[in-house]
Amino acid sequence: MSLGIHAGAIALLILISSHPAIRPGARDAIDLLHARIARLVAPKAYRGGGGGGQQELLPASRGRLPKFAPHQFTPPSAREPEVQAVLMIEPTLIGPPHVKPPEVDLAGLGDPLGRDGPPSNGPGKGGGIGGGRDGGVGSRNGPGYGDEDGGGLSAMGFTSHITAPSVLYKVEPEFSEEARKAKYQGTVLMTIEVGEDGKPHRLRILRSLGLGLDEKAIEAVSRWIFRPAQRNGRPIRAAATIEVNFRLL
Repeated sequence: MSLGIHAGAIALLILISSHPAIRPGARDAIDLLHARIARLVAPKAYRGGGGGGQQELLPASRGRLPKFAPHQFTPPSAREPEVQAVLMIEPTLIGPPHVKPPEVDLAGLGDPLGRDGPPSNGPGKGGGIGGGRDGGVGSRNGPGYGDEDGGGLSAMGFTSHITAPSVLYKVEPEFSEEARKAKYQGTVLMTIEVGEDGKPHRLRILRSLGLGLDEKAIEAVSRWIFRPAQRNGRPIRAAATIEVNFRLL
């Protein structure tokens, strides 16, 4: 009944507006009414971001984002698929297709704020890349990218230019007495977070050597000074993977 009343009212207004004696102001009012009706169908609103991962030991590796699309059939992955399908579907994130992701000059998919090193989908779960869950990229929850949850994206600088952290001052590690006596050598692999202050935080061993060399590696790297990662010229916190080599001369 409501639909019939509205349709009848619109038809009556159109009939009146076609009359030659109608005032110009009335035509403007009818055009405004039609404009309001046209705007009743609003575009879909996208929310604030997401995250993902595949429960790997390494943090998410640095890389470019996939394109945004209204639907996600395949979540992104930093690794090549183990089984090559006959029909390949391009990985996507849920968000407006016209959005331009951050400019990261890398061939592989990943987190623009991730660490340099071997490809890794990160410690999160549910597919995708990062430390969150549900098929997105980042440390939040949802099939999008950003600093909030729910899919889509957030206003965090999607046209921004991001640079990775780099070493400014490096302290060489010392050998432990046990390793020196045993003539033991190798490489300790560790992950850190480089803060906005350029100092390492949350140092964690990923591949151990033992014989006291892990402690010597942490002791040395904790004294390193970095140029922090930057987004649009402003320092940001970012993960990095460090290799500390122990070689006998």
